[in-house]
Amino acid sequence: MTIDISSAAGGFEHIDIETVVVFVDMAGFTAFTEAHGDHRAAQLAETFATVSEMVLAPGDEMIKTIGDAVMITSANPTAALGFLRRLYDHTQRIPGFPLLRAGISAGPVVKRRGDVFGATVNTAARLAALAQAGQIVANDDAASALEGSDLLATTSLGPLQLRNIGALVEAFALDIGTRHQEHVDPICRMHVAAGPNS
Repeated sequence: MTIDISSAAGGFEHIDIETVVVFVDMAGFTAFTEAHGDHRAAQLAETFATVSEMVLAPGDEMIKTIGDAVMITSANPTAALGFLRRLYDHTQRIPGFPLLRAGISAGPVVKRRGDVFGATVNTAARLAALAQAGQIVANDDAASALEGSDLLATTSLGPLQLRNIGALVEAFALDIGTRHQEHVDPICRMHVAAGPNS
């Protein structure tokens, strides 16, 4: 069967919206799987999805889970940051839970059947992939909207060439106080208990 993509694109039911896409995954999930096995990794991913859904606020929408990642949309960058604060705070209270890393991208998307598509989605995923453990990386539109908020710091990462994205993306690391690298296993990126002298 042959599908004519050009004709299919013009007639499918969808809506065009402006939104904020948030991609969050667990740093070191591959190492965790190798260390603890497939079943524990699957249980961890399920716990993460459950917690993510639990901390959604009105206006947030869980779009999908993808392996160890979740993708949500929020009404605006401030709401997206609020979701991430709640998610990070909650998971940090779970013993041994890996650090999270996130990408935020504000812009237009195509919404269809509960899913979202487009460059804004791709950018959020790529920004999450380059984020360090415990870090949030946002595009320029999202970071600009957060100026004057209670961020501890915003650091420009410059214009970045992201994989499979044609235009350079101005990226910013957002510090909300979630990076606790000194208490993280360097291999599996999980929290470890601080010693008595730390």
